[in-house]
Amino acid sequence: MSLTTHWIDNEWNLHKRILNFCQVSNHMDETIGQIIENFLLDWGIDKLLTVTVDNASFNSVTISYLKNVMKDWPTNILSNKHLHVRCCAHIVNLIVCDGLKKMNVSVVKIRNTIRLVRSSLSRFVT
Repeated sequence: MSLTTHWIDNEWNLHKRILNFCQVSNHMDETIGQIIENFLLDWGIDKLLTVTVDNASFNSVTISYLKNVMKDWPTNILSNKHLHVRCCAHIVNLIVCDGLKKMNVSVVKIRNTIRLVRSSLSRFVT
């Protein structure tokens, strides 16, 4: 797992830093949420607006865990209403893959037609 932070400073400059990499032993229960919590506390991060994750089902448990832990933090932002943000790149990838599966039959037919035309002797006759 990679934990990355983004923030805007007082001069409105966007910053990005990788905080940590770690091997996650399992994706069960609240393991990932606990790991994220520990990293945040180790780095002294007490303000968190969003966490961006893919659409894996265990991420809902992770976000629920973080919401529960952070509800008592004195710097809780917007009562964690916007904590869970789904990764747009992952969503777009899922949409494209699904669309390509549905178009596969048509694409194969077009490719076969092009191969037939290219291999035909009659296309060389003028």
